[in-house]
Amino acid sequence: MAAPEFIKPLLRVLVVDDERSVRNTITQQLTQNGFVAQAHESPFSALEALAGAGWDCVLTDICMPTLNGLKFFEEIKRSHPQVAVIFMTAYGDVKTAVRALHSGAADYLTKPFEFAELKMRLSRLAEQLNLGRELASLRATINDLVGEHRMVGDSSAMQETRALISRFARLPSNVLIVGETGTGKELVARALHAQSGQTDKPFVALNCGAVPSELAESELFGHEAGAFTGALKRHKGRVELAEGGTLFLDDVDDLPLNIQVKLLRVIQERTYERVGGEQPLTARFRLVSATKMDLQKLSAEKRFREDLYFRLAALIIPVPPLRERKEDLPLLAHYFLHILAKEQGRETKQLSAAALQNMQAYNWPGNVRELRHAMEYALAMSCGREIPAHDLPSSILGAARHKIYVINMEGCESVDARALLANFESDLIQWALRKAHGRHDKAATLLGYPRTTLLRKLKECQ
Repeated sequence: MAAPEFIKPLLRVLVVDDERSVRNTITQQLTQNGFVAQAHESPFSALEALAGAGWDCVLTDICMPTLNGLKFFEEIKRSHPQVAVIFMTAYGDVKTAVRALHSGAADYLTKPFEFAELKMRLSRLAEQLNLGRELASLRATINDLVGEHRMVGDSSAMQETRALISRFARLPSNVLIVGETGTGKELVARALHAQSGQTDKPFVALNCGAVPSELAESELFGHEAGAFTGALKRHKGRVELAEGGTLFLDDVDDLPLNIQVKLLRVIQERTYERVGGEQPLTARFRLVSATKMDLQKLSAEKRFREDLYFRLAALIIPVPPLRERKEDLPLLAHYFLHILAKEQGRETKQLSAAALQNMQAYNWPGNVRELRHAMEYALAMSCGREIPAHDLPSSILGAARHKIYVINMEGCESVDARALLANFESDLIQWALRKAHGRHDKAATLLGYPRTTLLRKLKECQ
């Protein structure tokens, strides 16, 4: 993936103010800085302009003689809900502007303000709008994925995994899938079967770690009636059930050593007997195994048969952990939210930017399985249409608590450090100005800057 670009996308802005000098000056400054801007004296003419072109933002005064700014905002919200509104207000009208923020306005600026402040607010708004577009794109992608047995993600690691699946799917050789717990190894096995050309044949799975050792042989090879206490009738094992199709042995590293010997015989000779039986049965299946452990290391420690390892690992597919493909995290998270909401008959929710930042800072030791559980928790905790960061599990929040600024560098081969640091400082200054309600002296104190330093940095941003 190429290094990220730090040029923020510019917006299309309507400037609405009954004072000619104010609206013309702001419109001229916006145009000179690459924005598309248009000045309007009246909210009514601005509404006509909104009806005819794709504007992103309305920058409007609150106190205007023809139409109150709040009434103007309500009309925009009703007829053009996708358009963001930023208020320009005198200091005495700040409470009114704050009330508008609670009703859905994007931001406000206290007059008089410097253009650098407006530019930073608009840059932040552009990032938020881009996030919204990305989420819309995610929703479209998710709609294509729902109902299909396929792996979600387009990172380079997942592309490599999918390429191996396609290459190995129609080969008769045994396949070993290697990956940490929760990475989706069974999904890889099912994808191999789905692309094998044998989808009319059975796919039979056995979790070797979930079967008691004394029952492992019966589960795998079946048993005859009376073979042991409680065996009242003949039982078909997974090998027999997988006839002509795919047998998937998950957590094969948990298979007892005495059963490993019997499995090796089946692979080599393609024959076996049920427990308590004497009649040889023919085994015809494609064997796909999965392990969370290093089987070569286990073999060296005499905990796994080396000859069986070499039989199982004719072809190997590694499955990357989630921490190595975090660029897939937003799509995966929203996919799970969509699936879970559908299962529960609830409205699909979206993750806030802050929630995604916390999730990107987390290491995900439980991988994709842990992510699904986290989204199930967040969906249960959240009351609104957007999931805030504080509705995530505490383990995820705790991992990012010591960080106040999260940068996602996953997939980057290089980075422009100067641009990144400038972007970082710009965001800090914007935060301070917002918290200080536009007061330079208070914002400088929040940042630990002398006031002159803050003013100089604001001038550099122009």
